[in-house]
Amino acid sequence: MQKYLILLIIPALALASGDGGETDIFRRSVNFLLFAGLLYYLLANIIKNFFKNRKNSIADKLNAIQEKLKESKKRKSEALEKVEEAKAAAKALLTTSEKENKMMIAKISSDLVLEIKNLEKANQDQMDIERRKMVRAVVNETLNELFSEESIVIDKEKFINILLKKVA
Repeated sequence: MQKYLILLIIPALALASGDGGETDIFRRSVNFLLFAGLLYYLLANIIKNFFKNRKNSIADKLNAIQEKLKESKKRKSEALEKVEEAKAAAKALLTTSEKENKMMIAKISSDLVLEIKNLEKANQDQMDIERRKMVRAVVNETLNELFSEESIVIDKEKFINILLKKVA
């Protein structure tokens, strides 16, 4: 309330002085100071609040940007960790696949060796069977020749010698 009272008293005192030309500048100065004071009194809080709010909004935006920056750095570090994990997993997978490849090559090689041995054995068995068939056929043919000619008489030793010559 005292502020209002002072505001009313100061202009009254300024007007109470004489009408001289030397007080004109003084009156105008006092009026200007009163006008400036009144403007300051009425607008100071509004201007202060405006700049305070602006400062706070800029600070909030800056904080939000810093939070986003921290979050992006965090995501970047997580992504780099995942990349490193993926590289390690790829290296392990490569090592495992190389080991499996070597194992498969060894297994296939051993299977092929067994298969070749089985084929050789089957071939040998087939050759033995064919040899026996040929021996039987030769023996059968020789016997048929001998028995078909009744005029020739052969003793056992000659017969064995003939068979051995044919078979050999």
